[in-house]
Amino acid sequence: MEGIETMNLSERLKQYEDLGYTVFENVYSQDAMASWRDRYDDMVKRATPPNSEVPKSWLSSTFEYEPVLMLPVVNNPTILDFAERVMGPLLQLDNLTFMAFPSVDRASADGTVTLWHRDRFGRVPRGNGYMVPWSCNAITYLQDLTEEFGPLRVVPGSHRMPLTVAPEERRTPRSDELVLNVKAGDVVFTHCNLLHSGTPNTSGQPRYFLSVNYIRTGLRTLDNHNGPAVQTVLKWARERQDRRLMRLFGEDPLFEARANAHFTIDEDAMWDNWIKEDRAALLDK
Repeated sequence: MEGIETMNLSERLKQYEDLGYTVFENVYSQDAMASWRDRYDDMVKRATPPNSEVPKSWLSSTFEYEPVLMLPVVNNPTILDFAERVMGPLLQLDNLTFMAFPSVDRASADGTVTLWHRDRFGRVPRGNGYMVPWSCNAITYLQDLTEEFGPLRVVPGSHRMPLTVAPEERRTPRSDELVLNVKAGDVVFTHCNLLHSGTPNTSGQPRYFLSVNYIRTGLRTLDNHNGPAVQTVLKWARERQDRRLMRLFGEDPLFEARANAHFTIDEDAMWDNWIKEDRAALLDK
C-alpha cells in the first residue's frame, strides 16, 4: 500500500469502488492506541454480567463505556468525510466493537484463515456492477499485522462479484486473496460486500482490534444508543446543530426529506448539496 496516503479523494474513491476497500495510513497515534489498550480490561469487567464465569471479551456498545476516548474514533473527520462520499450524508453508527483476540497454538492454526465472510447488511452481488454499500467498516488494529499477529485477508473486487464460499472452504486460504499487513493505527475502510477474513493470531500476545461499522440512516443498529453517554453527546450536538454527529446516534430531523428526495438528479451532486447544507448549519460553539 505504499504511497496511499498521497491519494486524492477521486483516486481513493475509484480504488474503493474497484477493490472494495481502501487504507488510510497513520490515522491514530501510538498514544491514542495505548490509551485504548489501557482501558480494555476495565471495559471487559464492566461488560461482563455479574457471576459470569466467562468474561465478555467481545465488547459492543463500546462508546457508552468510554465516550471521551471513543468520540474521536466514531466521529473522525477524515473517515467520515470519505464515508459520506461513499454512502452519502446518511450515516448512522451501527456498532463500535473492541476485541483482544487471544493467541492460539501455531500448529493448529497453520494453513488456515479465521473465517471468510461479508459484513453485516452485506449480500452476494448479483452481477459485476458497483453498488453503494448499506454498511461500511472502519477497522483499526492496535499493532502491526505481522505474520505472527495475523494479517487481514481480502478478495479484491469481490464486492462486485457473485462469489460464494462453500462451508468447508471458509477457513481455507484462497488463490485470489490479497494479504494486508497493515500497520498499527492505519484504518482499513471496507465495503460490506467485500469477502475478507482475519488470520489466526500466533504471536503469544493479544491482537487488539477496533471496528467502527456505519450503516445507512434508518436501519436498525446493533449497538444501543439510549445510554446516558450517547444522550449527553446528542444534547451537545443539538446545541451546535451538528447534524452529522446527531445522525451517527440515530437522530436526523432531515431523514424523511432526504430518504424521499425524488432522486431525479445525479446522486453525487445531491449528496454534495446536502453536505454543504450540513456544514453551513454547524455552529462553532
